[in-house]
Amino acid sequence: MTIKFVVVKPFGGFKRGDVITDAAAIAKILAEGQGQSVVRVMAGD
Repeated sequence: MTIKFVVVKPFGGFKRGDVITDAAAIAKILAEGQGQSVVRVMAGD
């Protein structure tokens, strides 16, 4: 399973509805405290 983030609140150049799949980008989002701006989605490969 792959974890994806879907943006629900725009931030840092991302707009609502953007899907973020890059592991480094996900780690950066969490490290910078932007976790409240996204929802985590589990997707089958």
